[in-house]
Amino acid sequence: MKNIFDVLYFGIREPFKRTNYFLLLIAVFLAMFVLFIFISVWTLPGNTLATQLKIFTLRDYAVFFLLSSLYALFISMQVFIMRQKKKIKITSVGAVLSGGWGALFAGIAGTFFCASCLAPFLALFGIGFGGVVFVLNYRWYFVVAVIIIMLIAIYLTAQKINKVCTSC
Repeated sequence: MKNIFDVLYFGIREPFKRTNYFLLLIAVFLAMFVLFIFISVWTLPGNTLATQLKIFTLRDYAVFFLLSSLYALFISMQVFIMRQKKKIKITSVGAVLSGGWGALFAGIAGTFFCASCLAPFLALFGIGFGGVVFVLNYRWYFVVAVIIIMLIAIYLTAQKINKVCTSC
C-alpha cells in the first residue's frame, strides 16, 4: 500500500508534465476566483464591483484563493483522467461524473463563506432568514467541510491516476 502523500504527489505531478493541463489549471482557477467575486455583485441589487472589492477582507480573498485552487486542481486532474480513459477505450464515466458533481457542490458551497453571497443564493432555493442565520453562525464549519470534501476528491482522483484504486 502506498503512502497517502506519495499517491497525492505522483497523482498531482502526472497531469502537469504537459503544459496544456497547467494552462487548464490557470484558466479554471481564474474563472472560479472571478466567479466567487462576481456572485455577490450579480445577486445583490445595486452592488458594484468596486463596492464589493472594498467589502472583502484579506481573509475572504485567502479563502477564495484556496477554494479556487483546489477546484482548479481537481478539474485539471479529472480532465486528464477522462482523456486517458478515452485513449484506452474505457467508458466508466460514472465515477468521474459523480466525483465532479461532488466537487461542483463543494465549490458552490464555498460561497457560504461570503455573507453577502449567502442570502441571495439561499433565497434561490427557498431557504429563508433562519437558514441564512444558521449558516452564517456556522460558516467556518461549512468552509472546513468544503475544503475536506475537495481534498478527498483530489486524493481519490490521484488514486485513479496512480492506478491505486482497484474499484475505479
